[in-house]
Amino acid sequence: MKEGLEELCTVVIGKKGLEDSYTFYKNGMIRHSYDKNIFNYGLMEWVQPGEINNIIKRRIIKNCRNKYKRNIRRILDFNLRMN
Repeated sequence: MKEGLEELCTVVIGKKGLEDSYTFYKNGMIRHSYDKNIFNYGLMEWVQPGEINNIIKRRIIKNCRNKYKRNIRRILDFNLRMN
């Protein structure tokens, strides 16, 4: 993990036993942890909001706890009415 990052929340959107989660930090950084398949797992990458497609953004917002939704929408620069 990068030093000095304050975690906001983690949103899990995985299916069929494969990990797929996004951890959001207060400074706007996003860490994506995921499994490609049962043989290629435990992967991690840092992503920018523009690298996440709108379908995934919708899944993140849907699975996000209500108290974090406003902040996550802001970080993702995502307005459900417009996307």
